[in-house]
Formats: sequence, structure tokens, C-alpha cells
Amino acid sequence: MISLDDNKWKTFDGGYRIPYDASIPLKRLKQASTINEINSIFSELWNELHHQGDVGLASYYSVPYLIQIAKEKELYNFNVFGLISTIEIQRHQNNPPLPKEIEKDYLKALHEDLPELIKMVLEMDWDINLSSSVLSALAVSKGHISMANVICKMDDEEMIDEFLDNL
Repeated sequence: MISLDDNKWKTFDGGYRIPYDASIPLKRLKQASTINEINSIFSELWNELHHQGDVGLASYYSVPYLIQIAKEKELYNFNVFGLISTIEIQRHQNNPPLPKEIEKDYLKALHEDLPELIKMVLEMDWDINLSSSVLSALAVSKGHISMANVICKMDDEEMIDEFLDNL
């Protein structure tokens, strides 16, 4: 992983296809001490790393850090799992390819570190948002991108009922 102090972060595009330095909110996330700070940072990350199906290099470079920070800070909420899943799902759409220089770290984060993070939440109570984001993240970690995409959309009872009615 490149350091959060590396100037390359300033050159990476986010979801709006313009440069977005994700290292700044990631550093703030590492230091955040209140749920309001954490939620505010995740709101920014959601807005900047993903926009209407678009993700960019800033999104990809952020994934290993999101998992690392979540493990260190014990951030077990839908934002972590949902954002990681969304980035990986959209990576397989009409978005930039994963750069070779991050491929090893990114794939290790998804296939090894993300399942470890998921294990940490197994004993928790889950609401429907956490359920859909964790299950989507699990599918992503196993390479089941289409399944992850369907699961992440099942974040409310109406959507589930509509899906079941159409079976």
C-alpha cells in the first residue's frame, strides 16, 4: 500500500472522475473519536469515491485502508462493508482497471483481510442494513460480484418482499 502521505493521492480520480485526495479523509478516519465524526467522514467518502456507478483510482487505493482502519478502530457498521462492496462491484462495470501496482494489496485486502473483518461482526446483532452490507462484502470477498450486487440492493423489507413476489 502506498503511504497516506504519498503525493500520488492528489492525482487519483474519485467517483466524479476528477482528482480526489482520499488520503485526507482516511487520515481523519484513523483519528476520529466520535460516531458523528466517523459518520461525517463516511458520508464524504461515499460521495467522493462512488458516484452513479463511477469509481476511480482513489476508490481502489482506499479499499485496503478502509479495511485496515475498520479493524484497528473496530468500526463494524454498514458504511465499511457497503462502501467496500460498492467499490468492488463497480470496478467490474465501465470503470478504470485496477492498476498493477496496487493489485496485490487490493486483492489481499478483499480476499484475506475482509473475511477477517467479517468474522469480527458475526456475534453482533445486525439490522437489515448491516446484514445486506456484510453479506454483500462476503460475496465480494469470494469473487461473486453479481451476487454481491443483488445482495447489497436488499437493504429494506419492501425490496425483499418485491424480490420474493417475483420468484
